[in-house]
Amino acid sequence: MNQLRRQLQSLRQSLPAADRTQKSLEITRNLARYLPYQRAIRIAAYMSFAEEVSTETAIDMAVAAEKTVYLPVINNARWRTSPLLFETYVPGETPLRTNRYSIPEPVCRIGTARQAREMDLILVPLVGFNNRCDRIGMGAGYYDRSLAKPGYRSTRLVGLAFACQQAEFEPAAHDIPMHAIITEEGIITRKP
Repeated sequence: MNQLRRQLQSLRQSLPAADRTQKSLEITRNLARYLPYQRAIRIAAYMSFAEEVSTETAIDMAVAAEKTVYLPVINNARWRTSPLLFETYVPGETPLRTNRYSIPEPVCRIGTARQAREMDLILVPLVGFNNRCDRIGMGAGYYDRSLAKPGYRSTRLVGLAFACQQAEFEPAAHDIPMHAIITEEGIITRKP
């Protein structure tokens, strides 16, 4: 899986910056058409970095639609079982700090952070995906461990990716499948 992960990262990195920007906008447009997104009130996003799908426009779109946006925060206290918490985020207002991976995250306040199961929809970063909506992440398992608990039946998990990140692979037993993957080409939904 590590070799496939590196190949997919290389493919994503090879996209010219202008293409990544344009494709990210198209992904945001497709997200806006996704019915579970339209119905969601509490949305967890992520701050994209490097060559990932840009989430800036998707976050702005959710704020404009009066949805409450949350960003993940590494939960150092329960790193092995629930490594991510989610804190509210308002662009330009919420104080951010850089975590150990150089990713901006909100400053977590006591009593305000939420669990993943409290979200209506979670936008999940990924390195690769297949046509069954299985996901390859960065390899640290933050999302898989955070989403492995029961109680997520109503939380929609949506991966954002460029179409070139699609590959054929079998997921590991601990991998949590997405309900949908949204690319610049459209919406792929998991079949029951």
